[in-house]
Amino acid sequence: MKHSYHSKKFFLTSIILFCSFYLISCEKFLEVDDPNNQISQSMVFKDKGLAYAALSDVYTNLRANTLLNGSLYGVGTLMGCYTDELNSVSNQSLDFKSFFDLSVQQNTTVVNTIWVNAYKQIYAVNNIIEGVGKSTAYLDQQTIDQILGEAYFIRGFLHFYLVNLYGDVPYITTTDYLQNQSVSRQSVDNVYVHIEEDYQKADQYLTDQYPTANRTRINRSGVRLALARLYLYKQEWAKASLMADLVIQNPLYTMEQDISKTFLKDSKSAIWQFMPLEAGVNTLEGQYYIFVTLPPQNVVLSQNLLDSFEPGDQRKQKWTKTLSNAAMSYAYPYKYTQNNKTSSSLEFSIVLRVEEAYLISAEAENELGNTQTAINRLNQLRQRAGLAGLGGLSQQQVRTAVMDERRHELFTEFGHRFFDLKRKGLLNTYMATVKSSWKDYMSLLPLPENELIANPSLKPQNNGY
Repeated sequence: MKHSYHSKKFFLTSIILFCSFYLISCEKFLEVDDPNNQISQSMVFKDKGLAYAALSDVYTNLRANTLLNGSLYGVGTLMGCYTDELNSVSNQSLDFKSFFDLSVQQNTTVVNTIWVNAYKQIYAVNNIIEGVGKSTAYLDQQTIDQILGEAYFIRGFLHFYLVNLYGDVPYITTTDYLQNQSVSRQSVDNVYVHIEEDYQKADQYLTDQYPTANRTRINRSGVRLALARLYLYKQEWAKASLMADLVIQNPLYTMEQDISKTFLKDSKSAIWQFMPLEAGVNTLEGQYYIFVTLPPQNVVLSQNLLDSFEPGDQRKQKWTKTLSNAAMSYAYPYKYTQNNKTSSSLEFSIVLRVEEAYLISAEAENELGNTQTAINRLNQLRQRAGLAGLGGLSQQQVRTAVMDERRHELFTEFGHRFFDLKRKGLLNTYMATVKSSWKDYMSLLPLPENELIANPSLKPQNNGY
């Protein structure tokens, strides 16, 4: 099912940009304009085409303007530099370099940008949820379910990243500016409760059918993979295994046996992708990671990561690329191979893919005592990467193997390495061996200084900043 709204584009621009995005003034999500926007909101959400357009606007901004974007200022690059995946080779004072140097402070620009842009999009989806809720008499049930399901998921997904980056954070569920301007932080456990509630609502509203011809909108399997990840982080192993297996068993998704096809637009393993802003454009990852001249100017793969691959691992051979001359040699991520426009887009940025479900299943089954089942899951990943299967491992050895497979499967993808080390209690001990200046407090980012000034209820600042 496709939804056309191009004929209303001019009208949409004047309304959506106002009521879904620019309601947040002065780059503070807490400072919101007065309720005059409610007229615009009612106009938008009584119209099916405009309601879908409001949702499309959110997806566009997720790709371009939030922590999920694939540029040098997305969480993949920043946390890759922060840990052991990427090295900064820039000689400029850029924000990603401050992550590599461990010099992040509460006034570091990107710390504020991550926070503000994430909450802008949370505000936008809250506007959609409220607007659709007030317009049920004008919209068919399928439209209501589809839009609400996607909106609830996005709200939970953004909060999931915020809570894992900053620790205790506000969970924003309203556009009421009086509530939001003095909101306080909630504990990690409480935030997880709200995320689970939003994911469960999304699971109830959505089906496995994609609403468009591609996989650039979330469906029920994407929600279930996110639920599996949430349960994994909460160490609710049985629930994590159940949700992961539901995704694995879905015939829509299979692992690409030729791993060079994993990140193509039509990849069979893709569950949720970001569509480029125009035809022929490919991914931000390809644009920013690939370099064709030496010396490189931004980031390169760390030798630590490169040396950790087993001999013959196709993921190293096909997902990394090295450029050398007589004086130097540097490698870069090559999961996405297009750094320029093509006649038609060949690659979409993949946010969720089925391989993560196999990794979650393996970890959860091992913790449940089903070690051989876990090994079998890992071997499915390893064999398609050209590696021999594992066998005869203890539960503790499988724990190590899971971490290794996650490292080599998910490198530079949306901060997985940082989150994995932290949730397993390994971050501080391990990172002290990688970077001598690492301190325990660095497991959380600082809250933006501007936000603490605007809303003292967010205090205290995270320790160490």
